[in-house]
Amino acid sequence: MEHLFFDSIDEMRNQTGSHGPNYLRNHTAERDYFSPLSIVTSIQKPQEYLFSNYMDAWSFCVHTPNKHEFFHETYMHKHNFFELMYVQRGHVRVMIEGAETTYTQGNLCLLNRNTMHRETDMSNADIVYIGINASLLTQWPKSFPPPFQYKSILNQFFSDNLSERAAYKKDYLDFTLLGEDTIPQLTQELIRAFSVKRIGYQFDVYSSLLRLFAALENPDIYKATHISLRHSQELLAVEQVKKLIEAHHGAIHRTNLAEALNYSCEHISRIIKTNTGYTLKAYCQKVQMAEAARLLRNTELPVCQIAASLGYENRTQFYKVFQREYGLTPLEYRRHIAEE
Repeated sequence: MEHLFFDSIDEMRNQTGSHGPNYLRNHTAERDYFSPLSIVTSIQKPQEYLFSNYMDAWSFCVHTPNKHEFFHETYMHKHNFFELMYVQRGHVRVMIEGAETTYTQGNLCLLNRNTMHRETDMSNADIVYIGINASLLTQWPKSFPPPFQYKSILNQFFSDNLSERAAYKKDYLDFTLLGEDTIPQLTQELIRAFSVKRIGYQFDVYSSLLRLFAALENPDIYKATHISLRHSQELLAVEQVKKLIEAHHGAIHRTNLAEALNYSCEHISRIIKTNTGYTLKAYCQKVQMAEAARLLRNTELPVCQIAASLGYENRTQFYKVFQREYGLTPLEYRRHIAEE
């Protein structure tokens, strides 16, 4: 376990490594993990806040002062994985799409990959997050029993959301504790497996997951409720706009989007703002800067050429936008990546 210490939220926000909750610096709409399974703990202590992440590649713990401003730093976001949130202590308020829900000790929710959410108040809670990548389920070892019971609510939820027709589906499962809470023991087993990484620890992970899923499917332990959210034409339109922006690496004008998709400019601006929290210009700039960072990391192209390829005739403006996004100039960013 690598320990990372920050004296303030600002210092943490300015860290440039790939680890840690770097959404404090980059408030992107989608947050990705780089492991089929990731266990995250968010724990308050009297003097500090601990954010620990356990996974296959490596594990780390971020230490910051326990100040309330940290607990209001989360933004509406979604993931490229399914997120199981478990409240280990206290309570947490979560905004899921347009509705706020409070989860108390022992209760959980399982969020679909397309479901936008944010923790609106986590200042009195210890939370465990389990990030489940689709590949973990689609490549489940044949030597193990199936992860879910036939026709169970978990089986139905994952089956529906792994299909191609679910590209824009927004839903989640709500679990209310009725019986004995075994989740703390099971999450500790998962954390121990990733921390110690003894020979064959992957078998420990699958074994603990099987028992975790079995507990969630047991009607004597949890009342499970499926909650379906918006699945509208507007969401389809938003995804169309986002995909076209990303295909052009953010270098596309609003009029071109309107012409390509047969929407008005005003409609495109409105639905992007409503569904991402960013203006159309800001969203395009975020996509541009993500592509700029990729080119700086993976090519030796001059900065001026990268800026021009992304539609920036004014290199000063490109530097300004990039530094606002990453906290470093393009050259500093490239140098830092090379040093790492």
